[in-house]
Amino acid sequence: MNPKRTVFGAVPAVVVLALAPSAIAGDDNPAVTPSPLPTRAYATISAEEQINVGSEARSATVGWMFWDGGAQVPVPENDSLVIDARDLAGIASVTVDDPRCEEDARVFTCANKGASQSRSVEFTLRADPGAASGVSGTIGYTLTADRATGATAKAKVVVGTPDLVVGRVPDVTHARIGSRIKVPLRLRNTGDLATDRRIMVRWESVGGLVFDRKFSNCAYGEGDDPGEPGSQASVTCVFPVSSDAVPAGGTVELSSPLTATVGKRVLTAVTDYSVRLLKPREQPGGGGHQGTGPALTLVRASGGGGGFENGAEGRFTVAADNSADLAADATAKPGRRAGEWTLGINAVNHGPASAYGIGDKAVAEIDVVLPKGVVATGTAHMEEEESPYGPCRLRGSTTTAPFEAGHRHYVCTAPFGIAAGKSQLFELRVKSAKGYDGARGTATVRPGPAGIPLHDPDTSNDRVTFAFGTPAPPTAAAPSGDTPAATGAGRTLIATAAGAALLGAVVLVVRRRRRTR
Repeated sequence: MNPKRTVFGAVPAVVVLALAPSAIAGDDNPAVTPSPLPTRAYATISAEEQINVGSEARSATVGWMFWDGGAQVPVPENDSLVIDARDLAGIASVTVDDPRCEEDARVFTCANKGASQSRSVEFTLRADPGAASGVSGTIGYTLTADRATGATAKAKVVVGTPDLVVGRVPDVTHARIGSRIKVPLRLRNTGDLATDRRIMVRWESVGGLVFDRKFSNCAYGEGDDPGEPGSQASVTCVFPVSSDAVPAGGTVELSSPLTATVGKRVLTAVTDYSVRLLKPREQPGGGGHQGTGPALTLVRASGGGGGFENGAEGRFTVAADNSADLAADATAKPGRRAGEWTLGINAVNHGPASAYGIGDKAVAEIDVVLPKGVVATGTAHMEEEESPYGPCRLRGSTTTAPFEAGHRHYVCTAPFGIAAGKSQLFELRVKSAKGYDGARGTATVRPGPAGIPLHDPDTSNDRVTFAFGTPAPPTAAAPSGDTPAATGAGRTLIATAAGAALLGAVVLVVRRRRRTR
């Protein structure tokens, strides 16, 4: 059952309702007696269970809330939170800079006079001079309020802070399709205290690597289509507190490297990896497939290694001996009014590899130059929607800018990459002037800002030319205006209203290269 509840204050991540056994038996049993509803609100406290402190000030927050299980009890009043730091004498100092709070011998009483006031208090802690690393004490919280139950909580305060950084994982080049690669990892504790919590290491990969599921303390995740390079693969491993602790200044490595297979569609696979300490009772999440082999452990590192990152995150790439044949395609349809057209542009990936970018950097882009006498009036891409159309930006002399109507030169990017056998569609709405003479424009596909080599095996289909309204002769004459030079012979497409009526299509293909499948 899921009773309604009224919540006063911040909503916690998880709320557990305690029901009597009779209430759990079911509504269809006439002998069931429902649990009585509360007559006043329940109070809960939300705070960290462990706080590591050093010589620098460290901020912390304690919050509270009330709920009534749907009983609609009166709103609690006169909240009073007591922060008791007496056990931290000689360990850490506590400072509360909040006008609601008053101190009395390391005990802070924070009172709310109205229900609209914030139900949280922020304070700072700092290790006392001379306090030894590892020494700990307890800070306690007590909450009282009119028309509500009370609540208590406490946090362990530890002097010293573990700080894990990750080692650099070398990039892999010229990987063979179907081969297995090893993924090592080192961790170094640059803090002044041994790790005192569980350690979580996580790898997230896009591009087609398939990780072996062979460690029992690791969870393996994959997207909806594991064979598709655009589907994210992940590995999340958790190491216990005692046996896998990393001493201050110590360096450890995986007892055995991860292994992964290079999928047949891999061009360049990108893997981000990170490390962090888990909070007490925190659920790490991760993939839905648990490993079946022995547990992965952390062991003392041997040898010099390849250096370390500046923080807890790193990235490596796997470049395969593979190629992606990207081609440009274009179609034009007459609009409702004379001189108006819709220009559809496709970036088609004939494979064999899929092409995916790095982060928000696109792997490919199409440079579009409209003919003289034609300007764009709009684009179909909408940033706030799941749109099948990719974004197009205004191309300047050296940079790009957000789309703006009234220009001829644009660049369209494939935001998430293009899988083998798939395409990315772009659309520009254009308008031709009365003096437009049938000059041609171009659409040219090129590697994008991600900087991933496509190893394109056929550059002859990288460019397509198009025209509006008046047929142009089917020759290989250079495009007009500020059209940049392009690699390959390209193709010519001419769209006319008359041609659409006679041929039952909006594009008359003068010369089209046969696509490879």
